[in-house]
Amino acid sequence: MSRFFDWLAKLIYPPLPNCVACGEPFDSLYPLAFCQRCLARIPFITAPVCSQCDRPLRGGEGDLCRECQNETHYYEQAMAVAVYTGYLRELLHTAKYNFRPDLARGLGTILAVWAENEIRLEGIELIIPVPLHPQRLAVRGYNQAELMARPLATALRRPLRPELLERVKPTRSQSKLSRRERKENMRGAFLVVNCPAVAGKEILLVDDIRTTGYTLSAAAQALLLAGARRVKVLTIAVGVTPEQWMQ
Repeated sequence: MSRFFDWLAKLIYPPLPNCVACGEPFDSLYPLAFCQRCLARIPFITAPVCSQCDRPLRGGEGDLCRECQNETHYYEQAMAVAVYTGYLRELLHTAKYNFRPDLARGLGTILAVWAENEIRLEGIELIIPVPLHPQRLAVRGYNQAELMARPLATALRRPLRPELLERVKPTRSQSKLSRRERKENMRGAFLVVNCPAVAGKEILLVDDIRTTGYTLSAAAQALLLAGARRVKVLTIAVGVTPEQWMQ
């Protein structure tokens, strides 16, 4: 009988979810997987930002950051939610290297809530996560970009098509390479396996982190060569150097 009443109580008063980061129970009005305390530790981007890539600026709203002044990428617009530093950097590192697919999915809920009223996403027809090479996928066990993209696709009511883009080149990790080496490392790294499925479409590429943008640009180039009409990119984090902060 006591089990029945326990079941009935949980049905009427379901337990609070646990924060995917700290594990504490919390109450949220949004479908977020993080409690307010952990959300407050994430360095969300605020205006002014670069009009091309969402990097925070010290200048005026709509200006271009130094990166966008000096580099040309194949994607039309880059968007980001927070700065790759501090607590967010820890979360992304844990999601990627410590076998925490639940944390990767949780970070995707932040993307989903951020995207709800984002007018730059209105024309998107397909969402494609940046793929891992099969060798790296076998070691990691999951593609964190795909897990982050799933809540976003649900929120936007757009199809998620991870199978359309493959990483065919076993690239080295970008983190320890120079800018020139990073660009060369990504050359020819991606292949579209179903060109008719992307032809004429406006596509959103999703990844966890954008630093130089070379990985996302190489993926965007492959999609454009396959006939995509336009490619935009979205990451939960963007890298900002001290020099960029001082603009």
